Amino acid sequence: MLHLEIRRHFLLIFLILCFTALIYSNLPLDSDPMIISVQQENQTIEDILFDEISLALDGSEVRITGVSYYEDINSIVIGFEKKWLCTNPDLKTSIVDSVFTATSVIITHPEELAGKKIVFTGSAIKRNGMGDQNMVKIFQTEIAFDDALYVDWDEFNGPGRQKELKNASFEYVWWHSDLSTGTQGMPVSL
Repeated sequence: MLHLEIRRHFLLIFLILCFTALIYSNLPLDSDPMIISVQQENQTIEDILFDEISLALDGSEVRITGVSYYEDINSIVIGFEKKWLCTNPDLKTSIVDSVFTATSVIITHPEELAGKKIVFTGSAIKRNGMGDQNMVKIFQTEIAFDDALYVDWDEFNGPGRQKELKNASFEYVWWHSDLSTGTQGMPVSL
């Protein structure tokens, strides 16, 4: 049973990385901001969440790359992307802020999301020593929607509050090994 669970998690991670890479490869090269209006007629909950989270993250350095529902694991998976530069000391803080922002949007949909898990993933383009660029997964966390309803998300606004991520009913917080070991000059405690 544990083996099947591990295979499901690896499959989920693989699908998220493929989905993120596909979206990134089809992005326009110009840097004009997209204007998104939230229209809820004939849209799935995934479409609605994508639009609402995009609006909430407007002006952020972190972009939402997709929202998908996986029925077999009863989870909504939300993908984020941020440029990863070795000199970017706020990478972890930006990702965590985006999770808090997205969660405050998500909890406004109790009818559609009750009983589901909310999985957040973060990806970034990483350049190796030879100058090649690869899309890598840098972050993942998960919270039960029903648990998210009982967290005062306003309490996490402000500097230094992002370190409370694990204490906010998230089941786990995973970081890419370069970030979790602090090799990029960032605190390990986020």
